[in-house]
Amino acid sequence: MDMQHMQNLVKVLLDPTVDIGSRDDAVMDLYETDAPEARQALLTVAGDPQAPDIVLASAGESLGQIATRTGRPLTHQEHAGLTPEARHEYDGATTSVADINAGG
Repeated sequence: MDMQHMQNLVKVLLDPTVDIGSRDDAVMDLYETDAPEARQALLTVAGDPQAPDIVLASAGESLGQIATRTGRPLTHQEHAGLTPEARHEYDGATTSVADINAGG
């Protein structure tokens, strides 16, 4: 993913006036990058109790996919800052991949 595309996705994600479907699509596409800006945007949204539930869940899942792919999980403080919806999806994404890698 090129930098301009990633920046456009971050802009859509962080704009609460954009429709839910577009924000959710942006979240799901950001799992492809481990750019610090994308990670921070995902953390911001995943910790926002005002964000729509689907966006929260997708942000948590994308963060889990990034953590698993890069080997850099969220810190304890970052994990604690997630909303329950985002935390559930993050934990599920990181556990599922760990189970697959373990042969389970």
